Amino acid sequence: MRRTIVLLATMALTLLVASGVALAAGIGSAGAQSSVVGPGESIQKAVNAAHPGDTIVVRGVHREDVVIRKNGIKLRGDDAVIEAPTRAKADSPCSKVFGPEAICVFGDANLRTEKVNRRIKDVSNSGFTIRGFKQKPNKGFGTIMIDVIGARNATVEGNHVVGNAGAGIGITVEGLNNTIENNDLTDNKDEGVFVKGSRNTTVANNNFTGNAIGIDLQTNINTLIKGNNVTGGFVSIQTEDSRGTKFLNNTMRRYRTQGRRRKRPLTTCVARRIWESDNGMPRRRASGWRRGAGDPHGPSWRSAG
Repeated sequence: MRRTIVLLATMALTLLVASGVALAAGIGSAGAQSSVVGPGESIQKAVNAAHPGDTIVVRGVHREDVVIRKNGIKLRGDDAVIEAPTRAKADSPCSKVFGPEAICVFGDANLRTEKVNRRIKDVSNSGFTIRGFKQKPNKGFGTIMIDVIGARNATVEGNHVVGNAGAGIGITVEGLNNTIENNDLTDNKDEGVFVKGSRNTTVANNNFTGNAIGIDLQTNINTLIKGNNVTGGFVSIQTEDSRGTKFLNNTMRRYRTQGRRRKRPLTTCVARRIWESDNGMPRRRASGWRRGAGDPHGPSWRSAG
């Protein structure tokens, strides 16, 4: 009998300990979670269901546009491709305003005044191939395939953005402490990277090939352009009204200006208060390639006069 009581007590203690472990595991799982979106499934549904800090892993080919409006979401591509949906299905807030875009990280921002009420924070996007967005932007606007609007501490890294009618990656509307790094931007009809109205942006270790403009900076403060490789295009790097911009260890080659090749390429168009550089780049005034005012993207550079 004594042995039976001891055995029962031991079993009860074991169950109690097990319950405690299960409870602890349950408490832990209430934090950051990870979900997987397979081919043909909706990325947007996974984003809508996610909570701050969650990671969403995407696999396969998807034809949709995605908007992220929650802090801390980590969107990871694992051999993932986003292709353009039909214009009728491009229904994210950003696509409705600008024209079809692949991924939009969208803070509480007024696109008309280019002011932020509250920045979206700590969102990251990586590992996607984005291709085939050939639709024209809405009249008076330009599209950006990975469009980060009104964000703080956002990171865009390790993506391949190729053959689109708009720009590749953009940081606009009072962005703060955002990073674009280790991306491949190829044959996009507008800029590879466009940064406007932002502070403390880092553009580092990206490869640009055949974009109309490699990097375009407008009205920023303290931007770091470091370790990028820019090949081809009409302008390698263009800056305008961007105080405190630093250029470090960038490589630029086979640049064309106004349809003409130069043996010694003009690597940077520069206007007004600008930059420090260790690249020996000539100071030139920007001419022609300028997005319009009164809108975070402005018209395409091709339509600027």
